[in-house]
Amino acid sequence: MCGIAGYIGPLQAQAVLLVALERLKYRGYDSAGIAINHDGEITCRKSHGKLTDLEKITTLQPVLGHCGIAHTRWATHGIPDSGNAHPHSSGDGSIAVVHNGIIENHQVLRDDLESAGVLFSSQTDSEVIPHLLERHYEGDPLACIRTVLPLLRGSYAFAAVFDQHPGHIYVARQGSPLLIGRGKGQQVLLASDIPALLPHAHEYLQLQDGQLADLSSQEVCISTFSGDTTDLTFLPIELDVEAISKGDFDSFMAKEIAEQPEILQRLLESRLHQGTLAQPDLGIDLRHINHVVFLAAGTSWHAAQLGKRFLEHLARVHVEVDISSEYRYRNPVASGGTLVVAISQSGETADTLASLRLAKSKFIPVISLINVLDSTIGRESDGIMPLLAGPEIGVASTKAYTAQVLALYCFALHVARVKGQLSTSDLSHRIDGLHAIPHLVAETLRASEASITEAAELFTAANGTVFLGRGGEFPTALEGALKLKEISYVHAMGYAGGEFKHGPIALVTPSLPVVCICPRDAMYDKMISNIEEVRARQGRIISVGDADDQSLAQLSDHLFPIQRCHDELLQPLLSILPLQRYAYHIARNRGCDVDQPRNLAKSVTVE
Repeated sequence: MCGIAGYIGPLQAQAVLLVALERLKYRGYDSAGIAINHDGEITCRKSHGKLTDLEKITTLQPVLGHCGIAHTRWATHGIPDSGNAHPHSSGDGSIAVVHNGIIENHQVLRDDLESAGVLFSSQTDSEVIPHLLERHYEGDPLACIRTVLPLLRGSYAFAAVFDQHPGHIYVARQGSPLLIGRGKGQQVLLASDIPALLPHAHEYLQLQDGQLADLSSQEVCISTFSGDTTDLTFLPIELDVEAISKGDFDSFMAKEIAEQPEILQRLLESRLHQGTLAQPDLGIDLRHINHVVFLAAGTSWHAAQLGKRFLEHLARVHVEVDISSEYRYRNPVASGGTLVVAISQSGETADTLASLRLAKSKFIPVISLINVLDSTIGRESDGIMPLLAGPEIGVASTKAYTAQVLALYCFALHVARVKGQLSTSDLSHRIDGLHAIPHLVAETLRASEASITEAAELFTAANGTVFLGRGGEFPTALEGALKLKEISYVHAMGYAGGEFKHGPIALVTPSLPVVCICPRDAMYDKMISNIEEVRARQGRIISVGDADDQSLAQLSDHLFPIQRCHDELLQPLLSILPLQRYAYHIARNRGCDVDQPRNLAKSVTVE
């Protein structure tokens, strides 16, 4: 979940690394630092807090040099402070290391090192790495690292600089992502994610698990942990700087919410051709699939809940939805005809990746729904369904979620067609209706903004919020509550409407906002009953419903109007939109950082 950056080239490394860290901070961080090797002397600067604090330090005490490493830390072992910030140094200062991941046996290693007289300056698991490197260093950094690697248990990506080898960065990967970039003028870069390679790199490769690299301006040498050399295959970087800038918006979240019509249009263009479905080739015969298991976490898990509804209703396939971090620990039953679908925006979610590997060990075919194609989950899947949502920088997912929902609907239509569960006319009708989705999304965002702003002003100070939904809108309630929790730090809970009387209704008071998701669908009358129950207890009602539903408006304190979808199954795609904007406005009113909420990371790459 931390971010690693590195630079070797003709420019001053400090400036390049600070920009790279700025591009990585969306991953979540609480401290940051840089280490630069200049003419055989390593200098570190690090700071707790925002990157602006590190920038102030490096402005007052600049570090010259053309080779360096940098890091944004998200605390796991040890509190967030400057002492626990990376880079960490060996006792004699001859080696500096930045690390992403968890060294699971760090305490055993620390005890051994301390018994030998090593003094630690942090509480982190990462600090054992530079001390071990110092202990085993005999002049050859790669040989030293190969000696140390078998001592480490856990997941890691780390980069090290040795004072006796200026102009070189040494890196290793086992379980955490790490990219190497190349640019003009003998520039070599290192990063946890592609945005941090820009604008200096024009091509990149992803270091694989079990690989080491020796980086210099003249050469990139990659080998396995055992010493076998590896061929280099660099890919062009197609992302541009504009795609990872805010543009005219005040935050990435605001930009990404506004981008949803365009993103969904792009996704549909990839899936629909001349009035028919054009699902990506997954390399699997879906006719024989009778059981689907979705593996996901967080927002992706909510999208998977809708995927379950789509597949069961349209294709009549039995579906389970598992939280990735739980699936691998319950010894799941594997049977013939089972397909696992892994859902991850980043393609690097550690829990989902571990569960994917468990499924493959049971010889279950795996396909993935991901936004980053050249990711670990993508490479280890049998087939890929690309989201095509573009880079999502805001920690709270918005456009990736709606892209996931629409992609899962298209997938369900495809499976239903292959299995003969939809008539030609029914399939054609549903496909025709999809073309209106981008317009309906744009209109919902436009028409609901005034009422959202008004309600947010009224309920900014509310200490809690309940979200209610039934059927397909129950996942919407969960996702709406998650968005509010993530970025505004308001306690929020999503409930299935039918469960409300079984305990949660005790929460209702005249000061509690209750968001009731109530489009005119098959559960409409049941949701009206829920609203009446809240009204009877004087709760404050915010409804999400059809723009022309006057009855619902009269029952509500506020109505967030939404457009009507051609297929009731897909209505939740529109219902979530005002809840994204509501969370955004509440957070802004409360003075919260909507792009980098506290304690959270964009991509959870450690278990």
